[in-house]
Amino acid sequence: AATAKTATLLSPSQKKANHIQSEQKRRANIRRGYEALCDTVPALREAIQAEEEESAKAAKGKRRSRGKSAAAAADDTEKIDGRAGPRSENVVLSKTIEYITDLLAERESLFQRLQNARSSLPQNHFLLLPQSGGELPLWERKWTGGENKDEEDEEDEDEE
Repeated sequence: AATAKTATLLSPSQKKANHIQSEQKRRANIRRGYEALCDTVPALREAIQAEEEESAKAAKGKRRSRGKSAAAAADDTEKIDGRAGPRSENVVLSKTIEYITDLLAERESLFQRLQNARSSLPQNHFLLLPQSGGELPLWERKWTGGENKDEEDEEDEDEE
């Protein structure tokens, strides 16, 4: 039993290679998460688009001149780590929190408007009555992240 156990042990170089590979995967997943946030949060998306347009203009200007101007040289040193500007972790996280806070405030405002609208309806109004089959209207159902779809929903998607 001891020989079988030693045969499955990894050498130090294999352990190091596995560790490096795992770390690279972890970093790539984090990077993809930040990229998804940058694509989702409007303020980040707009800032990144403006930054890319500015970079394109600067690159176009660099091609025209033979030597680098002081401004062009400064532009190169500003972004050594590749995370400066709207893509920095601090900016991405703070803008994401700001965006989610705004969404929650908007949700609360809409919920208050819904409650006000409902209170103005007569008690027996058809919109206040339970839907057919006793199922809540879609906007009243708890969001499950889209993971617990009804079978009917899946069939509808297949037909499209």
